[in-house]
Amino acid sequence: MGEIVIRQAEEAEIPIIEEILSDTVVWLGEMEQQLWGADEVLWEALSKKYQINDFYIAYNSGIPLGCMVIVDYDPFLWPDIRKGESLFAHKVAVKKIARKTGVSDALMDYFKEQGRIRQVQTIRLDTHALRPKLRAFYEGHGFILVEERTFNVRDYQFFTAFYCYNIQ
Repeated sequence: MGEIVIRQAEEAEIPIIEEILSDTVVWLGEMEQQLWGADEVLWEALSKKYQINDFYIAYNSGIPLGCMVIVDYDPFLWPDIRKGESLFAHKVAVKKIARKTGVSDALMDYFKEQGRIRQVQTIRLDTHALRPKLRAFYEGHGFILVEERTFNVRDYQFFTAFYCYNIQ
């Protein structure tokens, strides 16, 4: 595997983002660990919360293998954090063919580097609280659990674990 390059997405790459996220939806569905619905990872839904320049895509040898969102404000999940005070990662996803190849690690390293570049003290992410392997992955990258919360949306409960990483 060559060098993993991560860069900010451009509008022409919207289908790539949808493809990566859709691949993740299918893979998690195969494992009965559904996280997002297929309709939630289409640009029509994503664009209601994010702009194209919030997305970052990981490439290896020109092949898109992973993506994530980095924003500086999340009033829904982190209402006590002011805009620009921290960075938040969302929709972290790696294609099934690239699992265990270092793409996820590269995305986490990139997220930390963006925290340093943008001079924030902490970077934050949240994940499904009932996914121990994913939680262990984030904890292995130095993220510290700060809270667990349950959200009730319609007739569904979301068990969420909140993590922070202090930028040195």
